[in-house]
Amino acid sequence: LRLRKFCIMPGGFIRREPTDSTRLRRNPAVVDLFTRAQWMPFCDKLQGYDDEVAEEFLQALKPESKTLATVSFRGLSLQLTPEHISRITELPMGLPWDKEERKQSQQAKKEFFPPEESFTEDKNGVKRASLFPPWNEVSLQIMKYITCEGRYSIVYAYHFRLLNELRHQIDLPAAQRLSIPYFLLQSLMECSTKLKDGIPDQIAHHGLVKLLVEDALRSYKV
Repeated sequence: LRLRKFCIMPGGFIRREPTDSTRLRRNPAVVDLFTRAQWMPFCDKLQGYDDEVAEEFLQALKPESKTLATVSFRGLSLQLTPEHISRITELPMGLPWDKEERKQSQQAKKEFFPPEESFTEDKNGVKRASLFPPWNEVSLQIMKYITCEGRYSIVYAYHFRLLNELRHQIDLPAAQRLSIPYFLLQSLMECSTKLKDGIPDQIAHHGLVKLLVEDALRSYKV
């Protein structure tokens, strides 16, 4: 795969995603939380990406159900499931969830903040800079490595479902926490749908696509 550090979309929008875990590892508090959540192996696996391959991959992706998408891509045939993504990324399976579940997201946001902590909101969410350390940095790295937002100033309601787990439920067994593989599959499907609808600046998860393609290539060669 030809590697690029970021992709420039039509209209000049630049989406930068991590090409390795160097930035994340500069903050010991974030590393500790990501390690306890069993997210660090995935972050460490991210090693560059190719934006053209990511776009072609997402163009070829076809959602079949909430837990299955198929991809016919450059002679490869992939069946994407949460289990498949979990195997490749080393992220634990956990419980299915939807970022559009607003009631659960608002409840998680309410539970996240202790009474003595203040924060600043606008119409879209909580301003990330208003979060107390280390949560301002933790939320940033969630956006960069897990949700791949592309814009980092606002913490949306659904982010608090992940943040609340890291702050208050980190010791729950992995099977009882939110499934990142399930979320990633849903996000890939959403990116594919928006791309086909003519919204190219929504392409995301470039590093994950690279991991999926490389695994498929290894399996094809075997």
